[in-house]
Amino acid sequence: MVYDIANSRIFRRRSSTFTDPTNVLAVQELRSRILQDPIASAKHCAEDIHRIRHEDWWLDRFLGSVNYDVDIAYAIILECLKWRKNFDVDRISLLSLKPLLDNQLMYLHGKDLQNRHILWIMMSKYKNGDDGFEKLFTFWMERHYMEYKGCQPLTIFIDMSGTGLKNMSFDAMKFIIHSSKYYYPNAIESILIFDNPAILNASWKVIGSWLESSSAATNQRHDLLTFVTKLSVTHYVPKSHLLEHQGGTDTFKFTMDELAKCLPPPPPPKPSPKLLQQRMHSIDDTTNNNVTEFDFSSFQKRNVKFDEESVTKRAPSLSRRSSRGPKGRKSHIPPSLRPLIENRVNAPSDDWSSNDFVSITPRDELRLEKVDGENDLLDVVLVKNQSSETPTMFKFKTTSPEKFRVRPSSGIVQPGTTEIIRVYLQYEYRHSWSKEKFLLLTMESSSTDLDSFSDQFKNAINKAEFKFKCKLSENVKLDQPEERRSSFLLQQQQLQENRKDRFSIGGINFNAPLIILVLFLFLIFQFFYIMQMRSDNALLRETLITLSGQIKEANVQSPEPIAEIVKNEL
Repeated sequence: MVYDIANSRIFRRRSSTFTDPTNVLAVQELRSRILQDPIASAKHCAEDIHRIRHEDWWLDRFLGSVNYDVDIAYAIILECLKWRKNFDVDRISLLSLKPLLDNQLMYLHGKDLQNRHILWIMMSKYKNGDDGFEKLFTFWMERHYMEYKGCQPLTIFIDMSGTGLKNMSFDAMKFIIHSSKYYYPNAIESILIFDNPAILNASWKVIGSWLESSSAATNQRHDLLTFVTKLSVTHYVPKSHLLEHQGGTDTFKFTMDELAKCLPPPPPPKPSPKLLQQRMHSIDDTTNNNVTEFDFSSFQKRNVKFDEESVTKRAPSLSRRSSRGPKGRKSHIPPSLRPLIENRVNAPSDDWSSNDFVSITPRDELRLEKVDGENDLLDVVLVKNQSSETPTMFKFKTTSPEKFRVRPSSGIVQPGTTEIIRVYLQYEYRHSWSKEKFLLLTMESSSTDLDSFSDQFKNAINKAEFKFKCKLSENVKLDQPEERRSSFLLQQQQLQENRKDRFSIGGINFNAPLIILVLFLFLIFQFFYIMQMRSDNALLRETLITLSGQIKEANVQSPEPIAEIVKNEL
């Protein structure tokens, strides 16, 4: 494929991660963990397993999104593989998406000023609750991500022209954010929101808070959202790729013919077995005459050094990786956690809880701390196998799995070794930890089947349970409640307050403060009206009294003329 200058720069920059020996080893470690499961081929799609076996770039994208933490990348890619299997990503039916495609809801077309491909989403064509949005988004993301091997992030252009509350879907936006974090890591460079109506501002604030909480746990940027208008959109997208109502000159209209151009070409037909055999014979005849000895001494097995300490490569087993103790796990644990781990290892006997086959520290309380280089609050739990013969199997449980990440959550501790369990409180839940509890289940077992842990624990002879509470360390300072309230909670509180102030008569809702204001204004008007009426009455009364006095005076001064006038009239 031919790339232009900008695309080649992006490709070289993202491919440079493979030159780092540490990153290469992380890719190999992640691959071995996934493939060591004997039933991996049955649990996941064959295409995904083939990609894991032969394509480093896919594993590198997951590792790069979590700072090459193998444990976290392993958990994320397992979740992704499970989703791809259930969602049937490789076999999305275009026939079911045809109504949405004909309606031009979503399509790939053109590039922005940074030479990134644009995925257009016309929200006016969508109504909240319509089926197929997630499948259509996955179809376009899958096609673009696999074609460019994750090296070219997309710009998503969400056109909100002519939309309202009926067109806004939190589920659809959450799926876009979730996909860029777990299913297609770092696949989105920016999200442009065009001509957003004011009535939806609060909704986008909620979505922005999701991005902030998501970016706290991974390398995902929190400033993906950019609001643009006709005046500012040309700073991001050229007019030649903007539609007329967006202030551009593009008359493009997506059709099924355009879809056919976007689809990859069909694979070439497989040659017949006879033709393959003939080719193999011709290759053998050609190469047999040019065989030379090759020195394999340069490929001898060597140890790789990390921080001046050698760590030997482990052969994959049929079960999950067994514990090798703190020394053997330094390639998986960030260096910033070593002081915390050393404090646990050297903890006094009062901080250990022990029985015949296992020792645990801390005894009953996790102290969540802030560690440099980590966004989440965390603590570690050490599980030491006291036995010299039998392995110990463990499983760590929590009351709120959505709040905590546990690495590893289950495993096998070999005799005489120690397992390090890391417990992370995700950043967005840093204020809701006080009532959480944990349970560590341990038992002696020679089995390597962790999937049947619950059944084995019921029948185990030597087993133990350890319960933990959690609290924050003294060195952790959190922001004030007023500063951390998200716009979503504020919006909900305002809605609840408005509902309290409303009442209904005959099915019609009335706002109590508004009614009180109208009544108050009416009373003021009545007061001034009455005062004016009283003033007019007093003036009229004074006028009548004055007139009456004048008539009496006139009668006194000239009574005879008035009498004569009366007689004449009679």
